[in-house]
Amino acid sequence: MATNWLFTELKLRIPVIQAPMAGVSSSSMVVAASKAGILGSLGGGMMQPEVLRKEIEAIRNQTDRPFNINLFVIDNYEQGFDVRTKDIQWLKDYYKQEGVEFNLPKSFAPKFQDQFETLLELAPPVASFAFGILSAEQVDACHERGIRVIGTATSGEEAVAWEKVGADAICAQGTEAGGHRGNFINLDDPGLGLFALIPEIKRQVKIPVIAAGGIMSGQGIVASRLLGADVAQLGTYFLASTEAGIPSGYLKSLAGQKSGSNTSLTKGFSGRYARGIVNKFMNTSKEHSIYPYPIQNALTQPLRKATLAKGDAESYSLWSGQGLYQVKEGESISDLVDSLEREISQTKLP
Repeated sequence: MATNWLFTELKLRIPVIQAPMAGVSSSSMVVAASKAGILGSLGGGMMQPEVLRKEIEAIRNQTDRPFNINLFVIDNYEQGFDVRTKDIQWLKDYYKQEGVEFNLPKSFAPKFQDQFETLLELAPPVASFAFGILSAEQVDACHERGIRVIGTATSGEEAVAWEKVGADAICAQGTEAGGHRGNFINLDDPGLGLFALIPEIKRQVKIPVIAAGGIMSGQGIVASRLLGADVAQLGTYFLASTEAGIPSGYLKSLAGQKSGSNTSLTKGFSGRYARGIVNKFMNTSKEHSIYPYPIQNALTQPLRKATLAKGDAESYSLWSGQGLYQVKEGESISDLVDSLEREISQTKLP
């Protein structure tokens, strides 16, 4: 087993990180994962600073084990951003068809700088970042407060950039991964598959590498480590756990899938490539202009919430990876980690 900081400081029972899934992972999910002996992660990218503070405090009140906070490094779009009527008429028509009232959002996303200042103040053991890259000064500020920094990369070029600013590890995100792509250099590039990406990154950086994308078993963890990854990050694997608590319509859609081919990358919901289960809105959005993140994300958020509340998942962002057909429904995170540990120990190489 590797002896880098991912093991010595995080005291991992098995080489696994629970992925930070914005909108899904909560303090209770993070606590359950950390108590089970893996690194629990909170997807805080869409949280206002005061919510982020409450979640971090809730985690610390329930466990003394390490945990990770994930943020989106994005530009700030204020209320005055020019959303042109002609560009969103199709979206307004879609709202009307679904019986949902359309209103322009008053704000588009939390300000990253405000989130970052809260992060520095509360100093979680680990912080990971996607959608952009920190400056060397920002990484230094994290290190001064004892925060380890993980940067998301979808290419060797992005990994090198993170290493240059002082990141402690790279999360290599393969295109199989569910949810948003973490890329920041070429936003139109869907990226490489994980097993092509790991060697590309390993040959260019010296810091630890975390494998993310389509891993749903102990065998997958072992395979990623054979290619050079130190640790595996799993998201979809935990999506149907009892602690995740995803809405029933989301869970039903997830549980009914038989193949990873039923997922696709789309910009329709949020303005950034993200992988989810194909549905009506995803197909409709292909034909229309899309605003960048977080504008598009804010424009579609009321639609997603309202339609799913009615039990209709055809207009909801059903983020999931290509391994979704292997999801185990209704098990606790502790039981799921137990299964991974058994599978890792039982994996025999040919």
